Order: sequence, then C-alpha cells, then structure tokens
Amino acid sequence: MATYKMSGDMIDYTPGAIALGGAVVVQGNDLMSVVVSDITATGTGSVYIRGVFEFDTSETFAIGANAFWDVAAEEITSTDTDIYAGRVTEANTGSTVRVSINFKHEVTGS
Repeated sequence: MATYKMSGDMIDYTPGAIALGGAVVVQGNDLMSVVVSDITATGTGSVYIRGVFEFDTSETFAIGANAFWDVAAEEITSTDTDIYAGRVTEANTGSTVRVSINFKHEVTGS
C-alpha cells in the first residue's frame, strides 16, 4: 500500500546552514538537487530533484551527454568521477549548459 505525498519534482530539505535559492545541494552520495528559494538554517524548504536547469561550465557538450557536478568548482563537467547530475538537453557553445537533473544515468559497457 502507498499513500500519495507529492509530485516528486520537489522534496523537503532541511539545511544545516542557510541555503540560498538556486544553490546546488547534493544529498546523500548522489542526489542532485537545486534549492527553490532561500531556506533558513534548520528551517525546512523545498529543493527540485527533477527539471531542466542552466549551470555554469567550462566545457562543450553535445545533446544527450552525461553531465557531472564538480562540487569544488561549482560547475558541470564531463568527468565521471564527479557527482552524476543528469543529461544535457541541448548542445552548448558558451559558458553555461542545460541539464535535466537526475535523468537516468547511461552506463557504458553493460
């Protein structure tokens, strides 16, 4: 049996420090999320876990490419040792890229 709670595009989040709207938060080992609007320290707010977001990047991507989040640089990379973020939704040529977060990770060699 299951009880409906929410659509699943957003979930509740309680930060240990102030979380500003638009900030990227990685929960657990690899749940990519984006803060909806400012959340006070220990307050509860919402984070997106699905959707297409525009992120900073210093790389060029093709549509459909796997995208990873570099926590230290705070940008999307193609480095698969970074945290999986999602899939690129349109090719980029500038300093930003659009990514559908938490989109199914393509595993090569299986």
